[in-house]
Amino acid sequence: MVRMWKHVAGVSVFTLATPLLMSAAAQDGACKINDSSPYQINGARQYVITAASSRNSDEIPKHLSNAIRVLTENPSRINNEAGRQFLLVRTYSQWLKRDGASYEMNRGEMGFTTNLEGTQNLLLALDSAVLVLDGLMPQCNSLVHPYRDQFSNEIYNRAVEAMNAEQNDSTVYFAKLALQLASTDPRPWNVLSSVYQKMGQMDNATKAMGEVISLSGSDSLFLQVKQQSRYNLAVVRLTQAEAAEGSAKDEPLKQARALLEDYLKDSPGEADATQALGRAMRLGGDTTAVATVFAEMLSTPDKYTANQLFEAGSNASASGREADAVSLIESGLKQNPYHRVALFNLSNTLFQLKDAEKMGPVVRRLVTIDPNFDRGWRLMAGYWQLRARSETDAVKKRVMNDSTLFYLDKQSKTNPRIEITLAGRAGASFQVQGMVNNDGAAAGSWTMVVELLDETGAVVGSKDVAIGPVDAGSSTLFSVKVESPKAVAFRYAPLK
Repeated sequence: MVRMWKHVAGVSVFTLATPLLMSAAAQDGACKINDSSPYQINGARQYVITAASSRNSDEIPKHLSNAIRVLTENPSRINNEAGRQFLLVRTYSQWLKRDGASYEMNRGEMGFTTNLEGTQNLLLALDSAVLVLDGLMPQCNSLVHPYRDQFSNEIYNRAVEAMNAEQNDSTVYFAKLALQLASTDPRPWNVLSSVYQKMGQMDNATKAMGEVISLSGSDSLFLQVKQQSRYNLAVVRLTQAEAAEGSAKDEPLKQARALLEDYLKDSPGEADATQALGRAMRLGGDTTAVATVFAEMLSTPDKYTANQLFEAGSNASASGREADAVSLIESGLKQNPYHRVALFNLSNTLFQLKDAEKMGPVVRRLVTIDPNFDRGWRLMAGYWQLRARSETDAVKKRVMNDSTLFYLDKQSKTNPRIEITLAGRAGASFQVQGMVNNDGAAAGSWTMVVELLDETGAVVGSKDVAIGPVDAGSSTLFSVKVESPKAVAFRYAPLK
């Protein structure tokens, strides 16, 4: 199964820098904005400079509203659109920097001469002016953007702080507010994709992922968040494809494969994306391509974690490449020899390959660590069945057939039956969850002695779990969590 989510990436708090009020004479390089002519531009510039240097706070709004009036009353008569937009950027910025400034203001109070009773969103206005300047004079981005970024970063920081405090509604509010001011910034969308996932709003989450991918473009600054969104969106599409029937699978599979192939172009060989791509290819019927995807993992398994190798082995087996599956899972077991699911998958694959010699030690380890798992005993019966089929000595063959019947009977009489639904690390702890099924004729209670194992098989933690009473024919859930930084696997003593 594809691992679901990568954590939200690229979230950090930005230090705010206040831009200087630069004249055309102070601009460097190719950026030459004329902010001195015609007379309307020069007049607005003087109002802005006076407002910035004024020590009388009551005078500042008057100067700023005068600048707005001059710049917007008859814009068609101002034959300098870049200069006009630059002065608007500076004016909106000064409005927003005032103590207690509101993001929305009355248009008449701001100096506009139309729709006097209406409201003006300063964030949208500032972003609009910056975007117009980007189109007119992209060489001036480093001069213009700081006027906007000081506010967008401040609001974005509030979104990050709210997210870290698990305040979902506030996170959404501030992230959307940041987008009003920086509509082309992928970072707020990245925050939104994370918080929408937490809130279970997957349609909104996938939309946010798509916006991150689109807005990040080729900017190396946003590569991390772009890659994260590519992977997460691909996983969503894979999940949709697995739940769909017939031709309904085609489009989500196509999208997932394209996203993962793009991901791997920028991050060659990344294991999680490689596994997900292999799954997409298998679901799409392109099993031949699966071998190519896992070639590097097969040739250099030491570069990957045990879980990555186990996942790849599962995909290889589901693609009909059992030999590759065996190699990948065996490589993972060198790092974590007691991983229950890996042992189960390897036992199944070896049974399909009719490799009794390799299967024996694997299935024995499986039933030792998970003794109340009835399908483990069925695999043990399968092992003896393979042995019996290849045995030519009649006496030995009879003994092996008897062993097959013995373990089939043991499977049918396993009680209580335990189904492990979750086992893995949770920070510095290891947790195990599952279901206990009582197939007996009477209610029962048991004590489950869980031991945690490190990569060498040594016990590094333990806990007794009281289970029951469980009525006959009923089941109950259990959960255990033990702090143990070195634990990578578990086992439990047989419940009888």
